[in-house]
Amino acid sequence: MNDFYYYIFIFIGFGLSTFLGFKKDVPFYLKTFSPFLAFSFLIEYIGIYLAKKSVHTIPMFNISGIIEFCFYLWVFYSILISSLVKRIVLYLIIGFPSLSIINMFFFQGINNFNSTTYSLGCLMIIFLCIFYFFELFNTQINFRLSNDPAFWICTGLLFFYSVSFPIFVSANLMKHFSAKLGELIFFVVGVMNIILYSLFCVAFICQLKLKKENNK
Repeated sequence: MNDFYYYIFIFIGFGLSTFLGFKKDVPFYLKTFSPFLAFSFLIEYIGIYLAKKSVHTIPMFNISGIIEFCFYLWVFYSILISSLVKRIVLYLIIGFPSLSIINMFFFQGINNFNSTTYSLGCLMIIFLCIFYFFELFNTQINFRLSNDPAFWICTGLLFFYSVSFPIFVSANLMKHFSAKLGELIFFVVGVMNIILYSLFCVAFICQLKLKKENNK
């Protein structure tokens, strides 16, 4: 059932972000969510299909995870204000995939879940979310927080990666865990995905609402 709602929110988010792509004066980073969500859906669909065929899917998710983290880094580069942190994010966009590929082929292996890469990606996103909120609450500009798309995106990312970080890392360190624990992890991750993509949808709706208010 989690998968059903997860796909629903991805489809809604894809539709809204695609619609924003045809609008003028929409931040470019919001327009890039359309191909990203299409990519996310495709990876998930292929992953489920291959799993039913008993095909090993970890290599695909290791690679797609690198792309996912790089995309979110690009989003933060677009929404952050500090020139110093933006410069650091640029270095991360170049350095993170390089380190991930080295780890994939020379340390943890492409056929194993790359927990080191995932942990580093989670920590990067969590730190940048916290820094975004630091900038947000120290800004001198008055605006309605609920109308800021970046606020909802960062809220979703902070929640998702703060929760998934200990879950995935702990599960990967366990040599054996029960089927019930595996089902519980699958359920929790599904709920987190629903919350993440629903908040993305809220961000897109906020942008549409903001444009309508500006056009009045």
